[in-house]
Amino acid sequence: MVFLEQMDLVMEVNIFKNSKQALDKIESHCLAHSFIEICGFLGYDTQKRKYIVQLENNRSPDPQNFFAIDPLKYLLFKQKYTLAAVFHSHIIGDEQASEFDIKMSENSCIPFLVYGLNTNKFCIYQPKSIECDKKIIKRIKANI
Repeated sequence: MVFLEQMDLVMEVNIFKNSKQALDKIESHCLAHSFIEICGFLGYDTQKRKYIVQLENNRSPDPQNFFAIDPLKYLLFKQKYTLAAVFHSHIIGDEQASEFDIKMSENSCIPFLVYGLNTNKFCIYQPKSIECDKKIIKRIKANI
């Protein structure tokens, strides 16, 4: 049996005082890697009262058009933090959630935060049935 080291489980974790700083980090990472869809988790640490941005490797076989995140990393993130949204970038088109994004968000009951490289804007898609804290989403929306 192979045990994973902590370094194998997390690409990069960043902690911020407010949602504006967290969004700025996501934006800068997307701009620095404009040739593939960037992805990860945006969450909240309720004990520290801080926002968490966990950048993940895009595991899609076609990372220029799609993103995929290791399900184990999703479960580990949710175990440690309050998940606010799954984020990713669109390198083609705008910041609006694609049909596929909407379908995945609705199926998972998790908001999808999309950053459009061509528009330099964010959009957050909220599914009809939502699993996360709506107050956190409201604070994030205030900074988009």
